[in-house]
Amino acid sequence: PVLIVVFAASLTLVLWSGRAETMNFRDAACTFEDRLPECLDSLESWNGGLAYFDSSLAMTGDTLWSLKSLLWTYWGLEFAGAGDAAVTAEAILPLHVLQMKKSGCKGLSWLAMMVAEARNLPLSVIMLPGHVFLRYGADSSTAINLEPNREGYSYSDAEYREKYKAGPWTGLEFKPLSPAQFVGLAAFNMGNLYLDSDLRRALTWYRMAEEFFAEYPGIKANQEIAKSRLPDHL
Repeated sequence: PVLIVVFAASLTLVLWSGRAETMNFRDAACTFEDRLPECLDSLESWNGGLAYFDSSLAMTGDTLWSLKSLLWTYWGLEFAGAGDAAVTAEAILPLHVLQMKKSGCKGLSWLAMMVAEARNLPLSVIMLPGHVFLRYGADSSTAINLEPNREGYSYSDAEYREKYKAGPWTGLEFKPLSPAQFVGLAAFNMGNLYLDSDLRRALTWYRMAEEFFAEYPGIKANQEIAKSRLPDHL
C-alpha cells in the first residue's frame, strides 16, 4: 500500500537524516520495509542463516566459502532474471528477498552486507553503471570480486569495465559504497519503479536517495523528470 511505502521511506529519513554515518545495512533493511531497527532479532530465517554460517565456518575455517554457502545453498537465493524482474521491489528489499528467494544484484548484495556486518567480514559493495557487485578482502590487490547474479562468480575489474563500458560512468564506480550511499542507491531504484505510474511516490523515494547519496547524478536528473510531469508543475 502507498501509505506503508511512504511511511517506510519517512521512517528511514527520520532515523538517519543528518547522521548518515551512523547508518548500518541491517537496521536500514528493517526501516525500508516498515519495521523498527533491530527487527532481525526476531526473524527466524535470518537467525538460522547466521547459525548456519557459524557452523560452516567452525567446520571449514573458510569465511568466504561459508558466506557463499549461506547465500546460495542454505538460503537458496536465485537470480530473478534479467531486465525488469531484477529491479522490482521484491528483488531490491532484502527481507523480501529472504522470503521469496529471488533477487537482483542489489537485494542479494544488501543481504550479504548485512551478514558481513553481523560477522565482521571484509566485504564491500561496489557500484557499476546500473549494477553492483561484491568484493571480498581487505587488500584491494588480492580481493576477490563476487558477482551477485551468478552465485559469486569472480569477474576481474577489467572484465567488469568491458561488460559495462557503455556506461553511463560517474566517477563513483569501483569504490566501496557506505551503508548510506547504498541505501540512497536502493531508494533511487525504488523511485524509478514509480516514475511512470506514481510521481509523488517516486519523489518520496528520490528525496531519500538525495539525502543519503547526493553525489549520484542520476537522482537529481530523475527528480526533475518527475517534477516536470506533475499536473501542477509550473
